[in-house]
This record gives sequence, C-alpha cells and structure tokens, in this order.
Amino acid sequence: MVTAAHDRSDEVAPSAEDRLAPVGEALQVVCLASQPWHVDLPTNRQQIMARVAQRGHDVLYVQTDGFLGRYLLALVRGPERRSQLRQLVRSDPVTARVRVMKAAAPLPWGHRFRLAARVNAALTARAIRRRVRASGRPTVLWIYDPCFADCVGRCGERLAVYDCVDDYVEQAGTDPRRRALVAAYDELAAARARIVFTTTRSLADRHRGQNPKTHVVRNVGDFDHFAPAVSPELATGAVASLPRPVIGFAGNFLAQKVDFELLEAIASRRPRWSLVLVGPAREDTRAALDRIASRENVHWQGWVPYEELPRIVAGFDVGIIPYVSNAYTASCFPLKTFEYLAAGKPVVASGLPELAGLEPGVFLADDPDAFVAEVERALTQTSDAEVAARRRLAAENTWDTRTGRLLELVAAEL
Repeated sequence: MVTAAHDRSDEVAPSAEDRLAPVGEALQVVCLASQPWHVDLPTNRQQIMARVAQRGHDVLYVQTDGFLGRYLLALVRGPERRSQLRQLVRSDPVTARVRVMKAAAPLPWGHRFRLAARVNAALTARAIRRRVRASGRPTVLWIYDPCFADCVGRCGERLAVYDCVDDYVEQAGTDPRRRALVAAYDELAAARARIVFTTTRSLADRHRGQNPKTHVVRNVGDFDHFAPAVSPELATGAVASLPRPVIGFAGNFLAQKVDFELLEAIASRRPRWSLVLVGPAREDTRAALDRIASRENVHWQGWVPYEELPRIVAGFDVGIIPYVSNAYTASCFPLKTFEYLAAGKPVVASGLPELAGLEPGVFLADDPDAFVAEVERALTQTSDAEVAARRRLAAENTWDTRTGRLLELVAAEL
C-alpha cells in the first residue's frame, strides 16, 4: 500500500483485492461529468464508471459539457449524428450496462452564472428521473461536475456522492465570474452530498468543513494497460532506436501544469539524453513545445492513441512529471504516476507535494539542478528487485481497487 513520510492516518487506502466482485446491492448510478464519455485519454470518470458497470451496476453517464445550442451545432456537423441524437432524446448504450445522455442544458454559461446553472440542473434532473424511473434499483447520484449540485435531491436518488478529483476552482482559470461560481458550487456539492471522495489530502482538508464524511481515496493507474511496458522489446521503433538514456513524459501539455522551462533546462544540461515528449499541443502551449522540440535531443511525438501509449512508455528509462509549483498542482495526483510505475519505470516529479512518501519509486525535485540530479539517481535504480518493487506498488493501486473501495463506502451509507 501507499505510505507517506507524514501522517496519513485519516486516509482511506484502496483495498488490495483486485476482484471485480459486486459490493452491496445492485445500483443505478447516475454520473454527472463535464467530460464526454469518449475521450482520447480516459480519466477518473470513465475509468471508475466502466468498472462500476463491470461490477453489475447500471450507469447513466450524463455529459454536462456545453449548452444545448452548441451541442445541436455539433450534432449537425459531427460524424456520430445517430449516437448524439440518442444521447439527446433518451440515452445511448455505449458498453455493457453504461448509457450516455446529454444534460438538458438550454442556457449558455452554466459554469459562469448562477441562474443558468440552476435552470440547467433543474431540467437535467427532470430528464434523469424519467430515464431511471423504471430501473427498480436504488439510485446513487455521483457528481464530478459541481456546477450541477442543484440536481441533488431532485433525481429520486437514495444518496449523492461528490467525487472531487481535481481542484475545480483553480481549473476554472482566471475569469472571476467563473471562479466565483465554481467555488460556490464546489462547497455546495460537498455540503449536499452524503459523502465526499477526494484524491488528495489538501482537497479533503478543504471539504471536511462542509462535510465530515470526507474520505481520501487517491488516484491510481491502469495497471493492466501499462504492465506490459516493463518489457523493452515492446517499445515502438521511434523510441527504441533513440540514444540512451530515454527520459519521457506522456500526457497533456497544459500551461497550468507543465513546466516548459524545466523541460528546456533538462534538454540543455544533458544534451546526450533523449527527451521524449508525448501529447498534443494546445493553442497556448504550441509555441513553447515548438521551441523545445527544435533541440536535437528532444523528440516530440504529438498525440498518440491511448492504446499505443504502453509501446512508448516501454522505451523510457525514466518517466518524468515536470509540473510547475502553483495552487493547482498542489492538489494534483497525476494518473501517470502509477502508469509509469506499472511499467517498472522510476518516476521523477516536480511541483507535486501529494507524491511525497512514494519513495523509492518516485523522486521529487523542486528546481532544475535537483531535477537533473534525481533523474541521474533514478537511472541507477535498475535492479530486478527495484523494478519489482515499483510494479508491486502500482499493482496495489489500480482502478479496480479504487472502484471497490468507493463502492464499499457507498454501500456502508446505503
């Protein structure tokens, strides 16, 4: 299990059980999430809900992103018109026991203005009630999007859960109206929910004042997906042929998170290292990525399908998470931590205090000199015993164990 140098006595550690056995009675879980079900890189929302369904529960995944007008425009232009239309008028079965519907959100700026948020939540709750009425199972409202907290008590649910997997206030950006609304609803969701789950201690400390039934159940990784990457032979040729060592990062290049100056410092101070960067550019990060990728020892792969990521990670000698230190990253626990570890790779990270205590698999640094030194130290951790220890840590922190623990807590409340 994950341990830490500081006290974690109030944390809920995931069960070591990896079985997909059902926990408690069969449920109808209604998940309110701002992310679509179909995404390039699955996150907590898709990973947890897929495994909730695998355990025999029915899932209605409600996409709260965007208002109705924008959705209708995408419906007209998009290639998946039939599926999108089903999501709008009833629900679209996307996999066993999982249906997807679009939130009934006719008003724009539902994540910026309180009136729009209230109207959208009220109409969405009514649409949810119609779709779950015939279920015959106890309904659990599972909230990832706090701006739909007004749905609580209106969906015919037995209880509501607020699964706070990110610092949504910092994620809202600098728009003062948006930040104020998200902050208010973040508190409201925690107060109205029967129980709150958070992925970090700092988020738990924030919400425990609104809800004493707040539990830390930390982020994990897709062990089965990345475990084969322990074999270097799996590596794609584009990475396998690079000069060693290969120092790699795979993820989203968000300006709020990634320390581009640190990446440049690594490339310039160790020109013989191959620095592999995997992930799509964004409008506000393309210039920085282009500048870094112009260096001879930097290899930017761009977007890579999730199915292909293990073949990239297999070619890493060290996996890095070069994040800036700010209010947002202070509450982050990146999924890629346990993905790298599942592949047996040592991890060097910056700007992530929540990773403290994961040594010796994870090395932390707070400036370029220290980061390079920690990478050099990580490069020496190559024995079979050290690789096996990293993989054991990842095997104890999987989406199956996390889902099982969350459902245990829900079952106890029911």
